[in-house]
Amino acid sequence: MARVLLISHEPEAAPGMIGELLTLRGVQTQQHLVLGDPAAPNIDFPDPGEYDAVIAFGSFANAYETSARAWVGPEIKHIEQLVAQDIPYLGVCFGGQLLAEALGGHVEPAPPGEAEIGLIFLDPGEQDLPIPAGPWFTWHEDRMVIPDSVQLLASTPSAVQLFRSGRAVGTQFHPEADLGLVSGWAAIGPDHIPSHTSAAAVLGDIGEAGAKLRENCDALVEWFMQDIAGIQLTALARE
Repeated sequence: MARVLLISHEPEAAPGMIGELLTLRGVQTQQHLVLGDPAAPNIDFPDPGEYDAVIAFGSFANAYETSARAWVGPEIKHIEQLVAQDIPYLGVCFGGQLLAEALGGHVEPAPPGEAEIGLIFLDPGEQDLPIPAGPWFTWHEDRMVIPDSVQLLASTPSAVQLFRSGRAVGTQFHPEADLGLVSGWAAIGPDHIPSHTSAAAVLGDIGEAGAKLRENCDALVEWFMQDIAGIQLTALARE
């Protein structure tokens, strides 16, 4: 049975649909929580050689904040080790931002009016997109700048959304997000919701698109696990 390490930064930034689908697909998962105690971040990451892949999720922190660098720096070093050892890595939103920095890029605040929250569709440019174009849920106020050596797979007018370097993949959007997860985020951070929308509107859109979001998440899990990590998954039972 394949083993995957799931890195959550806060309890509320849970693996969501990705964790659920991995289990349904016959994958054994273990969660590592970085900020279970924010005063004592757990940066003692398990030995990456014990896992077939590592997936890291979002955070309420900003990667460049001085107050966060005490644990962000060691996590970036951990990602660099994963890349060097060719261990498949999927970074989701904040996890993708840390991957971008580990690969030589950086993270910066989005320009005024360019923060994204809600459902988006990906633009792959002139290349084929390995996952559905959308809808996907996104919520970010920062954006990644990736080096030229990294393959850009998709973007929106506001941000890099999907990139790859070898067996390391980063997203800016949240494929794991479902209505329950985002409801919790909206309750914790209502001040981060831009004035052009509202929590009710965002949650309403997710509720309507819930089945499609889950279908797309499964497609991303299948692509990453089978095509990138080379791990055969159990077929997902269809209703």
